[in-house]
Amino acid sequence: MKKYCFLLLMLFPLFAAAQVITYDTIRVSPNDERNIYRRQQQSRSSEGVSDTPQNQKRYITDENTGSFDKSKLRFGADLGLSLSRNYTRLGVGPQAGYQFNNYFMAGAGIKYYYTKAATTNYVIRNNLLGANLFGYFYPTRFITAFAQPELNYIRSVLTEKTNDHEELSRGIVPSLVVGAGLRLGRSHITLNYDLVQHANSPHPGGFYLGISAFF
Repeated sequence: MKKYCFLLLMLFPLFAAAQVITYDTIRVSPNDERNIYRRQQQSRSSEGVSDTPQNQKRYITDENTGSFDKSKLRFGADLGLSLSRNYTRLGVGPQAGYQFNNYFMAGAGIKYYYTKAATTNYVIRNNLLGANLFGYFYPTRFITAFAQPELNYIRSVLTEKTNDHEELSRGIVPSLVVGAGLRLGRSHITLNYDLVQHANSPHPGGFYLGISAFF
C-alpha cells in the first residue's frame, strides 16, 4: 500500500505538468479570452494598427508617396500681340511651375515669337524660338523678386524694298531677366531688366514692365 502511494506521489507532478501543457495547446474559439492571438489583435486595434492586406497596402503607399503634390503645380502663358501698320508681333509662351512653399516658386517654359517691322527702305522679319527657367521669390505676401535665364534662337531676314535683296542672320541669343514688384494672388506685376543686353535680345532695352499670371 505504501508502495502504491509513493508511486502516485511521484506521478502527480507529471500529470499536473501535462495538464498545464494541454491547457495552452487546446483549440479555443477566436473570441475566447484564453486565445492569446485575440489579445494581440486587441492591442494592435487599440493602437490603430490593422493587419488586413488593404491597410498594409495603404500604409506602404502613404509611406512612399514622397513630397510631390500635384495641387502645387502652376501653369501660365506669356502671350504677345501687337498690330499696327508698320509693326506686327505675335507670340505664345507656355510656362509650368511648382509652388515649393510660400516663399518660392520655380519652373520652366518655352516660347515662340514672330515679329515683322517695316521702315522706309527695309522689312525685317524675325522668328524666335526660346527656352527658359524662372524663379519667383516671395519675401512677403505681396512682394516678389523674379529671375529668368533663357536661350533664344533667332532667325532674322532683312529685305530691301528697292530690289528685294534678302540678308539672312541667325544665332543663339542669351538673356538673363531680373525684376521685382507686386504679387497679386498668382499674378505678378514686375519692373524687369535684361542684364545681358544683347544686341538681338527679344526684350526691350532698359527697364520694362512685365506681367505674368499662373493658375
